[in-house]
Amino acid sequence: MKNISYYILFSITLFSCDKDLIVDTSAKADFDLFFEYLENDYAYRDYHPFTMAELKQKYIAQMEASNSQSTLANIILNSIINDLKDPHVGMKSSEPYYLTTVTTNSPPVILETIIPQFGEISVYTETQFYTSGVVTSNSSIGYLYIRAFNTVIGGSNSFEIEEGVKEIDQIIQKLNNLGVTSMIIDIRSGAGGSNYVPRYIAQRFIDKTATYMIEHYPEGDSFLNKEWNIEPAGIGFRTKKIALLSNGTTASGGEMFLLAMLQRDHIIHIGSNSAGAAGNIVDKDLSNGWNLTLTNSRTEFPNGDSYFKIGISPSIIVKNDTNYGLTHLSDKLIEKAIEELEN
Repeated sequence: MKNISYYILFSITLFSCDKDLIVDTSAKADFDLFFEYLENDYAYRDYHPFTMAELKQKYIAQMEASNSQSTLANIILNSIINDLKDPHVGMKSSEPYYLTTVTTNSPPVILETIIPQFGEISVYTETQFYTSGVVTSNSSIGYLYIRAFNTVIGGSNSFEIEEGVKEIDQIIQKLNNLGVTSMIIDIRSGAGGSNYVPRYIAQRFIDKTATYMIEHYPEGDSFLNKEWNIEPAGIGFRTKKIALLSNGTTASGGEMFLLAMLQRDHIIHIGSNSAGAAGNIVDKDLSNGWNLTLTNSRTEFPNGDSYFKIGISPSIIVKNDTNYGLTHLSDKLIEKAIEELEN
């Protein structure tokens, strides 16, 4: 009898544990999970004219009326595209786009989506991460295009710096050996990356120790704050003039590079506002297999000013016309950089 009692108790315990492991995988449960991510893990949850709870309330009746995957897709994509409008928040899964009636129009081919064509540059080195050379009309002006800061993207916890990135020292040494006396650095590439890689590259050009960025990570109801500092390291090009080119394709890791480089003396920033994709991203999963990206850190100027969805403004505003790269290769930003560096 005693053994039977133990067996019954053991069976009840197992049954209770199994019940605890049951996961609700309905569309409504994923709806709740999506907004839970926004309320707990989204670094810009307080930077909108609405709270994340209010955003959820906007859609809850629609979700409850039709507990379907297509309704979930509509709500999530509407929230991302029309409400949050954060360049870092998006769906990595393709299925929601097939299920939704939300339209996502591709931008027209204009300046802000066209990368440099190098029409004014005599290219000496072209790698996975860089294109470098000198200005054809004035070989004392070097040129460096950064096409990527890393292919290993892992947010602020990614310490890995790929060997290709480290080629920057060889490139700078080669330009120094060529007798370059000033340089154009071009980051109109859409390049992202972890915090450490933009800092690593900028250390080759920075001429002093400085705080260049403040970062904030959600931690419960508050934020964990981190101050990012930079100091000179590696083979350098530190005291000579640099023209730094950016536009609307300059985003995320590129903007962190901008923040670091703007602490430098003898810097001329030319172009148009960057993308305002401020912070790092993290992947989040829903139970139906959909995967999304979320901004999990907030990055700001060292004085605390935000550039979220605004971008970082150059001191000299120059834009190419809409036919650049299509009917001609004359790059107004590079032309302006040459003018400034020759003066």
